[in-house]
Order: sequence, then structure tokens, then C-alpha cells
Amino acid sequence: MQKRAVSLMISIIVWLLVASLVGCATAQKVRQSEKSLDRAVGTTEKKFSITVDPRMELLAVVQHFTTWAPGGHIKSKTTYKEDIDNYFEGFKEHPAVACVETLINAGFTHDAPVAFMLYHSDPPNLVQKTSYSDYLINRAHGEENLIELADALRDFARKTDFVQFYQTHKPLYDTHIVEVESLLKDKDYVQALEDFYGESRNSYSVILPPLFSGAYGITIETEDGYDICGVIGPCSLKGKRITFACLNYLESMMLHEWSHSFVNPLVDQNYDIFKKSIELFEPIKGMMRNQAYPSWRVALYEHVVRACEIHLRANLYEDFRKEKPLSVQEGKGFWYVSYIDSLLDVYETDRKKFPTFSQFVPVIANKLLQISIDDLPERLTAFRGPLSAIFPRTNCIYLIYPTAIEEGLVNKIKQDLTSFAGFLSSAQIEPILISDKEALDINWQDKVGFIYGNTRDNVFFKQLEIGIPVEFHDNALEFHGQRYDGEGILLISCMQNPFNKKLPFALCVANMPEDLIGIGSKIGSPSEWNADYVVYRADEKLESGCYHKEKSEWSLVPEEKKD
Repeated sequence: MQKRAVSLMISIIVWLLVASLVGCATAQKVRQSEKSLDRAVGTTEKKFSITVDPRMELLAVVQHFTTWAPGGHIKSKTTYKEDIDNYFEGFKEHPAVACVETLINAGFTHDAPVAFMLYHSDPPNLVQKTSYSDYLINRAHGEENLIELADALRDFARKTDFVQFYQTHKPLYDTHIVEVESLLKDKDYVQALEDFYGESRNSYSVILPPLFSGAYGITIETEDGYDICGVIGPCSLKGKRITFACLNYLESMMLHEWSHSFVNPLVDQNYDIFKKSIELFEPIKGMMRNQAYPSWRVALYEHVVRACEIHLRANLYEDFRKEKPLSVQEGKGFWYVSYIDSLLDVYETDRKKFPTFSQFVPVIANKLLQISIDDLPERLTAFRGPLSAIFPRTNCIYLIYPTAIEEGLVNKIKQDLTSFAGFLSSAQIEPILISDKEALDINWQDKVGFIYGNTRDNVFFKQLEIGIPVEFHDNALEFHGQRYDGEGILLISCMQNPFNKKLPFALCVANMPEDLIGIGSKIGSPSEWNADYVVYRADEKLESGCYHKEKSEWSLVPEEKKD
């Protein structure tokens, strides 16, 4: 099986396996006379709905028992996961699990199975409501494989009484919906979107799957028009359950995923012009492919959508500052997003000439031809954070553990990092576990390292010029004007590779070496991955943020301008 490397994504981390396809389960007739399911749906207006969709939950349950779960689902241990393990314990070997696994190995991952579910009615019937798209058929290597998948999932839903599981958890789903509704009730996002693009769609929905990591934008063509769905995974933990109640994250993901429905067809319509700027793909090709954006066309979808999403949020809030989110996207390899954003300013100020976005996209396509790779500024080519931008820049990470501590503790840290290494492997990033002493003999010009410990117990760390404003004391560290003493203190920070500023390094610093155990799963919220640094005391986040990078040094407070 040939593997294409992809990186971890905010949020949410994704991966793609490409191989030949084998058939799934045996086809069976659809019974129409099944009991109906009481959906968990919010109380928003008809055109805009918020739901925990039973089709997504059925898919998530089956995926939970496949190789997709380590990279495609949340890492956190939750009561909901425990309930799935307990309720479906006897069905891990059901043909639906094998069928989904086969399709995973064939590359039917990410958005494909999510979109597939939306072509059907609720379980257990899963009646096909509209014809499968050519895109979906191609992803599955044939319509017959989609039919067999539907049969397998239908059988799983019936034999497990999936409806009973869903109804039992409806109070939890309702809690998720109420939390999201309370955050989104003050803005008319649908109107903002339609005003910006100058077009409308039949319906807009936000689907909240508690297990999914990341988000997907799905468009389904029906007799009434286009239904667009933002399928958005959780943003954080709230006790032993997840939550979706992070406003910045929700707005960003929702507007992003909905925007794909408007942007992608327009890029396709104008691709004869866009492809003339294909040389712009060359310097970002590795970063794009590591995020499962394998071509200039797909990279353009993402560039334009990300610029539009940020622009839309700026329209919703007078005090919204675009600089930080644009910088985050540039750090992930979307080097042309700020330029496209500047073009959107032209679009917004001349709507008489460009009543719809479709009329302006050719302008974007032609303007990209004016960019020269040779003139790209260092702020784009050098690594400038955030933490989430580390992974698109590499397919291999060295995990450098400390040895100037008690041997038993060294072994415990190595064992813990081995678990984290397995997680990286599931995301198609090769982990290499080495000691600090071994790191001293390596040429780091073309490598990415995660350094664990501090300058007392990690000899490699001690000899580095780290380039970020942190000071070390006995059993304490000083950061951002604060002194953090004693047990439980952890600082996770990105930085430039001291030997090659185009590449990243990461520091995982603890006052006490035993506090390094479990650090690999510490960051859970997408908003934390979009920061340069996070400080914890045990499980409590004390602060997070981004460094000031106007000059070559990374600092925490911008220097006052001198006359």
C-alpha cells in the first residue's frame, strides 16, 4: 500500500492512505418500515439548523473501531467514548467495520465518508435520497462500493439497535446544541455570507459530531437547490465531555466550510487563468501536500476560502483584527492569503462593478500572475509559528528526551514519548526518538526537533540558542514577566530551528522532569495549536499567545518605536 504523507491539522490532524479497493459486504434490500428516530436539532430558523446528526454518529461509531480513529478522531478520553466501547463491545468484528477499514485503505477518508452519509436518510433505514455525485463515486472506486457500504452500515444500525444508543444520548446532544446556539444567536451568519458572495443556497447547517477531529464542508445538490453543511468537530474538553462552545473556533470553521460551496466552483470555472500561476505552487508544495492539498487547484480552494472566511469575520466585528489569523494561515503554508485578502478589499469597495463574487474571481486569478517567487518576503519563507504550522513543514520529527536525570525516570519519559510517537505515525509523520546526547552529533540544518526537559536535564537544550524569551532558574522558569515555580509547570512553545530559520523546533519545558509524562496529549483545543506558546500548571492552562516578530528576535511585548 502506497502512503501519502499528510500532517496534523488545529483542531483538529489528518491523514490519507491510497491503495486498491476490495469489495465490502453483500448487498441487501432496504426495509422501509423501521421505527423513526427523534433527532437532536436546534431551534434556529428553517434555513439554518444546528444538529447532532445521527448519520454522523453512526459513521463515527464504526470509525471508532478502525485505524482512522487515532488520527481522524479526538484524542481525549471522554465518557461518550467509554459509552461507545461498552455499548458496541460485541460488534467490533461486524462487517461494517471491515467495510469501512477497506475503504480507508483505498483513500475513502476525510470528507468522502462524511459526504456519503448525507446522501441518505437517518439510520437505521439509510435510504438513499439523491444520486451519488461523480466525486463520491470516484473516491470510492465505483458506485457499487457505496451501495455495499450503505448496506453494511444499515445492518450495523439494526443489529446494534443504534437508534436506542442515539436516543439515550439525546440529552448530551441537546446540551451541545444549546451551547452552540447561545454563542451564535447574536449574528446573522447566513445573511453575512450571502451578502458577501452575492448568492444564496437552499439551506445551511452546522453538524456537531463529538468524536470528529477537524471540520468538513459538504455540498449536496437536491431538487430544491444546494444544501451546505459545516461538519465541525469539538474545540475543547469540559470535564469528562467535549464542548463545541468556542466562539472564534465555531465562527471560523462554520464560515470556512460554508464558503467552500461558493468558492470551489468558481475556482474551477476560472482554472484556465489560475493554472497560469502554477509556479506559485512550487515553494509551498510540500506544506500543501502534507495537509492533503495535493495540487495547485486544491491549494487555491483553500487560499481563497481562508481569505474570505477572515474577511467575513472582519465584516461581522468592527474591532476584528485580520493580522493574526492571516499570519497563522501564512505560517501553515498559505503564503498568498494576505495578498488575496487585499484584493477582497477592492471587491468590497466596488460592489457596483462586482455585484457577485463570481464576477470578481477572474480578477484574483489574473492578479496572482503578478506575484514573483523571487520576491517573496522572509516573513513568509521563514518559520514564524504558530504551533499548528510545525506539522505542514515536515514529514519527520525528532523527539529529544533528557538523560541528565535518574535512569528510571528517563525510561518512563521514553515510554510516554513512544506513545506520542505512535500518534505521529498515525498522522503519517515519522517519529525518531533520540537522547539529548545523540542529538549533539546530528546535523540539524534540514531537521525538525521537539526538545523535552530544560537546560539542567537536557544537554542538547543547554547548548542551544533558543531565540525565545524564557529564563531558567532552580526549579522555576521565568516567562512573560512571570515566575513559575515548582511542580506541574509546563511550557510548550514553537521556535525557529536555530540552524535553519525556515524550519521549526518545539520546546516542551518542565521544571520537574516527571511532569513531562503525558505532555504529548496536553494540547487539546484547536485555539491552543494556533498559538505560539501555552503555559500549564498540571491540567490548568495559565496562558497562551503569540510572540511579537516584527524584528528577527521573538519577543513577548512589542518594543516601543524609537524616534
